[in-house]
Amino acid sequence: MTMALPPNLQPIVALRYAMWTLAAETSDRHSATSDVFYHRARKYLQLDEMRGFGEGMVSVAHCQAWVLVSLYEFKNMYFPRAWMSCGRAVRLAQMLGLHRVDGGSSECKETLAPPKDWIEKEERRRTFWMTFWEDRCASIGTGWPMSVEEQDVRNRARTL
Repeated sequence: MTMALPPNLQPIVALRYAMWTLAAETSDRHSATSDVFYHRARKYLQLDEMRGFGEGMVSVAHCQAWVLVSLYEFKNMYFPRAWMSCGRAVRLAQMLGLHRVDGGSSECKETLAPPKDWIEKEERRRTFWMTFWEDRCASIGTGWPMSVEEQDVRNRARTL
């Protein structure tokens, strides 16, 4: 369990609250706390974004947290917030180069060290595909434009 790890190796606070938000919402006993967890997840994400020059928020965990937050927002029909949160997740995934985990061009600055093992690589891959899926669902549901370029996905898929 990652919570048994030293504090510097535990998931970021915002990601924990985002996970608890969705978990609480599925429980009759804890559903009343989901909104409290949601507000805390957003608060910690925004605090991380405003710290320093924003470099502290450029991580796979932050991308995952925004994905989960936007999922909660879509589920609860907070569409403007959900659209913006989904956009943050997509932009973070692109900044991190998650759309190029399996190859493809690396014309932009590298922001992540190479994955330590296949588990970390798979986590990055799944994070990208979740952002891609959310971006597509959000656009289909609202009619607003998609953020992920089809060409990037096609180039990526050829290398698999």
